[in-house]
Amino acid sequence: MTRLRIVLPAVAALALVAGGSAATAAPSVTPTVTITKARLAGADRYKTAVAISKANFDSTGQDWVVVASGQSFPDALGAGPLAAMLQAPLLLVPTSGTLPSAVATELARLKTQNIMVVGGPAAVSDSMVYQLSKYAPANQTYTIDGANRYDTAAQTTEGWTPAVTGVPVFVASGVDFPDALGGGAAASLLGGTMLLTTPTKLPSESVAALKRLKPSKVVVLGGTGAISSAVFTQVKSTVGSAVPVTRVGGTNRFDTAAKVSSSTLTSATEVFLTNGMSYPDALAGGAVAPGFGGRPVLLTQKDCVPSQTLKEIARLGATTVTALGGTGVVSDAALALKPC
Repeated sequence: MTRLRIVLPAVAALALVAGGSAATAAPSVTPTVTITKARLAGADRYKTAVAISKANFDSTGQDWVVVASGQSFPDALGAGPLAAMLQAPLLLVPTSGTLPSAVATELARLKTQNIMVVGGPAAVSDSMVYQLSKYAPANQTYTIDGANRYDTAAQTTEGWTPAVTGVPVFVASGVDFPDALGGGAAASLLGGTMLLTTPTKLPSESVAALKRLKPSKVVVLGGTGAISSAVFTQVKSTVGSAVPVTRVGGTNRFDTAAKVSSSTLTSATEVFLTNGMSYPDALAGGAVAPGFGGRPVLLTQKDCVPSQTLKEIARLGATTVTALGGTGVVSDAALALKPC
C-alpha cells in the first residue's frame, strides 16, 4: 500500500458555526432540570466508535469516513475536527494486526466512497491501511502521514479545494491529550481545526499552518504548564495583531473542558460525557459534536462527576447527557451525575 501526501480536488470545507457568546451567569452545581440519560458504548474503544457512528450516520452512502489510531493519541488529535469538516464519522483501529470485525461491518454499512487515515505507519500500519482500503471503491483510501505529529495535524487542512482558510484554530499540546478532548469538539462545532505544539516552542509545521490558514481566531488550550507563555506569544506574532488570540485553561482537565464549552456554546440540549483519563471515546464523540444544535464533550471521572462539569451541564441547560463508552469508563453513577 503506497502512502500518498494528501492532495484532493473539489472537496468543499464546511463551516458548522455555533452562534453567540457564552452566558456568564453562575449556575448551581447540580442541574435543576430533568435529564435523560443515554449511553453510546461497545465492548471496547473500537466498538464504541462504531456505536457513535451508527447513532449519527445512516446507510444511504457516506462520502467520507475518517480513521485514526485507537492506541496512539498524537496523530489522532486532529482527526475529529477533520471528520466534522467532512461530515464523516471517526472510526478507530489498532495500530497493527487484524481490522476489527465491528469496524469492517460498519464500513460496509456506511457504503463509504473514500477513507481518510490520519497518521503514519507508527500509528496505523501499512497492513491496516491495506485492510481498510478494501472498503472504499476503486481503492479510494488516502493517508495523512506527516513527518511528525505536528506535521500530521497541520496536514489535515491541506490539499482541499476550495482551500481551508479563515476558520477558528485551536492549539493544543502535542505531548499529552487532556486539553485537546474538549478543544477538539469545540473546533468541530465551529468548523475549525486543531494544531499541536510542544510546551515551550511552536513547531515550524504549526507556524506554517497558521500562516496558511489565516484564522478568524486562535484559542490556545490549557494553562502555562501545558503551553508556555512563550508559545502563546509566538502564536500571536505569527497570526498578527488583527487576529484575536485567547487562552482557555482551567485548574485541571475537567475545568478546562468546561471552560472550552462555556466559551463556545450559549446552550445545548445534549452533552457528551466521557472519561477524562482516556482519549479514544472523546475523539469519536467530538467528530459528531456539531449534530443536533451542538453537543460539547465534557469530562468526568469514572465513578463521579467533577463540580466543574456539573456546573457546565447546568449552565448549558442540557436535558440529555450521553455517556461515551461502557460502564468501565463512565459508570452508571457518573451517568447519573453523582458529584465527586
